[in-house]
Amino acid sequence: MRLLGIDPGLRHTGWGIIDVAGNRLSHVADGAVHSDDSCPLAERLVQLHDALSAVVERYRPDEAAVEETFVNSNAVSTLKLGQARAVALLVPAQAGLAVAEYANNMVKKAVVGQGRAEKAQVQTMVRLLLPGCEIGSPDAADALAVAICHAHHRASWTMWRRGQAPNQIQNSLSPPGRGQGEGDAQRPATKNPRSASPSPQPSPRGGEGDAPLGKVEDMARVAKTKPTEYITDRARDLRMNATDVEKIVWQKLRNAQLGAKFRRQEPILGFVADFVAHDHRLIIELDGGQHAEQRAAHDERRSRMLEQAGFRVLRFWNTDVIDNLDGVLETIRARLEETPILRSQPSGREFP
Repeated sequence: MRLLGIDPGLRHTGWGIIDVAGNRLSHVADGAVHSDDSCPLAERLVQLHDALSAVVERYRPDEAAVEETFVNSNAVSTLKLGQARAVALLVPAQAGLAVAEYANNMVKKAVVGQGRAEKAQVQTMVRLLLPGCEIGSPDAADALAVAICHAHHRASWTMWRRGQAPNQIQNSLSPPGRGQGEGDAQRPATKNPRSASPSPQPSPRGGEGDAPLGKVEDMARVAKTKPTEYITDRARDLRMNATDVEKIVWQKLRNAQLGAKFRRQEPILGFVADFVAHDHRLIIELDGGQHAEQRAAHDERRSRMLEQAGFRVLRFWNTDVIDNLDGVLETIRARLEETPILRSQPSGREFP
């Protein structure tokens, strides 16, 4: 998959091309196109149009992403930037490409992890994420950052574009986000992304799955068995190599900050769950979105097995964490409050 990122500007418009293969990003080319300050506005827009068209024709990207306009106090400058941005949107659309749009702070979060990062920090991270990349200009660096942002978000963005919104709950954390319990009574089809609502309804039958994968008592007993050495080693490796999004969530869950003790990368039923609050029988799973469609059936079966073992499952896109961390935490807190605390007696029986 080849992606084109564009950082629009009337005087200088940056562009960057990257290739995406799974989770691997590679630099293809970058640069900037310019307009002549001495020319009338209409001619300057034509210059940008023709130069960007040449870039699209040469590198043949599959999708494009354009940074949204930053509005400042100077209305004239904002209007001119908006006109240049219209050209940046028009050129790839004329070539038949799908065009995504991302706010400046969202691009910075995707690349640096901080929405208010400085340009120097963005350039440093672009070089780290695209080894061997020699950035031609600050505008080109910003354009490459836009392309990287789209690479991280494109799976959920693509599913959201398919017009599946009428079948989803409207009050969501973000258009492609997820956060409902996997065992909700009216479950969307597996291929549809789930929207994360601020207070999802719990599974009506205490976490049982839809399909008869096994007796609930049997699954609960299996969940308590000691994990294999392989799963234990895998969990340890995942803890040591946590993703940036997992680190963000863990900083908010650790030390019972939400009123419940969570464990991270916990082996259960032969799986490794991202976060588990055993006392509340609550599991939090984060999805990167890179292989969302291919893994949908696997995730569905995994969730059912966990539910039949007595757990509730909340699932979020990484983009939900990046774009609305407070909403994600509120959803988790609401589910914890809905779930009674379960602890084990010496006899092995559980009581609230």
